[in-house]
Amino acid sequence: MKRKILLVIVIVLLIVFFISFFGKKANEVEQLNSEGSNQVEQLTLGGSNPGGSAYVVGNAYTQIINKYVPNINITHEVTAGGKENIELTSNGEVDFGCGMSAFLYEAYNGFGDYENDARSNLRAVIPWFEYPMQIIVRSDSNIKSISDLKGKRISINVKGSGGYKAATEVFSTLGLKENEDYTAYYLSFDESADEMKLGNIDAIFINTSAPVPAIISMGSNLDFDIISFTDEEIQKITEKYPYYTKGVLKANTYEKINYDVNTLTSYTILFANSEVSDDIVYNVVKAIWEHRDELILAHSSQKDLNEELVKNSIFNVSPIHDGAKRFYKEIGIIEEE
Repeated sequence: MKRKILLVIVIVLLIVFFISFFGKKANEVEQLNSEGSNQVEQLTLGGSNPGGSAYVVGNAYTQIINKYVPNINITHEVTAGGKENIELTSNGEVDFGCGMSAFLYEAYNGFGDYENDARSNLRAVIPWFEYPMQIIVRSDSNIKSISDLKGKRISINVKGSGGYKAATEVFSTLGLKENEDYTAYYLSFDESADEMKLGNIDAIFINTSAPVPAIISMGSNLDFDIISFTDEEIQKITEKYPYYTKGVLKANTYEKINYDVNTLTSYTILFANSEVSDDIVYNVVKAIWEHRDELILAHSSQKDLNEELVKNSIFNVSPIHDGAKRFYKEIGIIEEE
């Protein structure tokens, strides 16, 4: 009888042990599976159309992030560019977007196209590249200053583009109203160069990375100059539009332009939805900053990614994402509060 009782006790203890052991293991497996399902976070970056500088840089960013940031998989989505990326990012359809700093400034502050519709959940992250404004004229013309453009025929880029926005803002600030004080032509770079060679336009306003292939090609058949802004003109524009800064187009950027051109600089930057976690943005910026050598291999503009570019491009546009701010404090770009 005692042996039977002892056997029952042993069996009960074994049952309790197995239930406890396998129950614990099942919980561990469930926890691991749960952690595994959340281990890789899927993110999206709204880029631009293929063929442009922003598309190349966007691809380089996603490759570096996927390579060096653990537990992140980010995809580069083709979009129409800056204005669409504002919409996609503020609506949470993508986590990051790129675009001209002017678009982010207006969207965050509720200006321009975003009047009474401010996108207060957008945050600046890191600059992609800068580009100088270039006002191209024929060397044999009598146009030597911006005031000389009054009454002239000027190509101011395709309507709706960042270049068109810059041209109209700059000229109107300096007293040149579109189709009142000058005749506006809405041409691509190639079309502008062709029309200038034919003598059908007097000037070209360009707001993109230099040198511009269309202008290089034009220069093989036509001598041209690039007009400098005066310090007073630059001050007027930067006071009104803080997303533009004073800049210089260096001598010999174009073969026959052997002088520095005082100008204004625009920026394409990366921004994010404020809901993207601080840790993710911190790790993204850190990975990009520490692997700038790989960015340079993808696009030459990335050689200019430094502390000065960060300060000039994003400080006056919108709040900086807290994750990016944490990294910039670590490397001394932003002082500890």
